[in-house]
Amino acid sequence: MIDSTGNPIADPIINAFNKILPKLPGLVVAIIFGIALVRVLSWITKGLLSLVKMPAGLRSIIHSLVDALFWIFLIITVLKAAGLGEIAIVLSGGLAAAGLAMAAGGASLASDVIAGIFLAKDRDFSVGDEVVAGEDKTEGVIEGMDMRRTRIRGTDGRLHVIPNSVVERKEWVLIAKKRERAAEAQTKGA
Repeated sequence: MIDSTGNPIADPIINAFNKILPKLPGLVVAIIFGIALVRVLSWITKGLLSLVKMPAGLRSIIHSLVDALFWIFLIITVLKAAGLGEIAIVLSGGLAAAGLAMAAGGASLASDVIAGIFLAKDRDFSVGDEVVAGEDKTEGVIEGMDMRRTRIRGTDGRLHVIPNSVVERKEWVLIAKKRERAAEAQTKGA
């Protein structure tokens, strides 16, 4: 235990430290357990999503959203267990404000997420397809999609990371579907 200094700025910090110190061993165990639990739940979510018939890009977007929610829940739970409920409430309020900003369409994040959902549901835009997309008309194969970005491996071998809203807003061209590329590669190999 640390003694109070009589300093109006330092006293709340010292009091919080004295409040958390006895709980520290339990918090360390809870954090380790929580991290393991989040990873297991993330793995289970990914497995369950693979059982559902949906485009790979949409599956990836849903998985990253659920994963983010698991981590946020863990952080808030640990803060409450540490006796820092006030900080957890502030964090929850901050997340709610960010959600409201997204709902109002005030951030590019909202447009990227919404565009990502539309792209992931589009049958002509899937992981493995060869496309031309983006402002600079990048040509290549879609390697992955997440909440905010589409990753295209260009014909030059470079990885181009393009915001989903840019891909959706600009014209994109489907050159070849994944299955067409696989059939073409197979005939070249025979």
